Amino acid sequence: MAGPRYTVIIPMRHFQANEPALVSLREAPLPAGSVQVLVAEGVHPARQRNAALALAQGEIIVFLDNDCTVDAGFWKELDAAFARPEVEIVGGPALLRVKATSLEQIFHALLTHVLIVGTVSARYAPRGKFCPATQTDLIMCNLAVRKSIFGKIGPLSTDLYPNEENEWLDRAHAAGIGAYYDPALQVSRPQRSTWGQMARMLLRYGMGRTRQFWVSGWRPTFHQFLPVILIATVVALFYWHLEMEFAVLWLAASVIIALSCDSRLRWRQRLVAGLAAPLIPLVYTVGQVVGWVALLFPTPNAKSGVVVFDGQGNRLG
Repeated sequence: MAGPRYTVIIPMRHFQANEPALVSLREAPLPAGSVQVLVAEGVHPARQRNAALALAQGEIIVFLDNDCTVDAGFWKELDAAFARPEVEIVGGPALLRVKATSLEQIFHALLTHVLIVGTVSARYAPRGKFCPATQTDLIMCNLAVRKSIFGKIGPLSTDLYPNEENEWLDRAHAAGIGAYYDPALQVSRPQRSTWGQMARMLLRYGMGRTRQFWVSGWRPTFHQFLPVILIATVVALFYWHLEMEFAVLWLAASVIIALSCDSRLRWRQRLVAGLAAPLIPLVYTVGQVVGWVALLFPTPNAKSGVVVFDGQGNRLG
């Protein structure tokens, strides 16, 4: 009997059968082939995903996060994508859940604005059409990969979290593996719900990007020059006592963002989003700088245990 076509891998801190990902997988229409669901319990998502990968039986690996809900057409879209022989990796956006708070809506609007995050906005909102993709377009919580690819370029780096998928996708790109972005391949999930959570996410992602540079090697990309550009700009403004010009520049940017962000936001939300918009790249940049400092004081890479369960909670391995 043939094995399952898909294996879904979901990292969790503790197995919970009522997590959105498991609930939505039980409720979604089934794909053409059977589905194996693996839940990797632990505290290091890269190690968790690798451990589950060793037990995966499907020819296509689907990575989801525990808080994701798959769209009703998710499997149909995946079947169509992998019917194309050139597709070896495909991913789509992680949309905002339907019942989101006001702050979640604001934060999601900031992360989907091209003027704030550039092409990374495709990770959070549908952009364009089915097309070749790079690591800036794809997000780990909605990514599907032919299992054979891991045999060619290796597993996820356990030296990284977050940004382990970015480094792995860079390796795939260097190996000439066909990665694609499908705006119709959608999941939904919550967004950060407080300012503190949003700031910690940006700092962590910035630090993760720096760590990725350290693991992958330096290449002249926008992300690597961003800290220098922003820090030099801020220092120059204050060095030449251009505080007033800085304030005017901030307000001008805020007005542009407020007028051009998600039209579904109320005007009060747009105002808050506009005023907060310049903080997104600034806090992310602070994270990158902190990441470089952290490299001078490496912490031991402690081993963390991983336990793998099937979708019903039965322990495997």
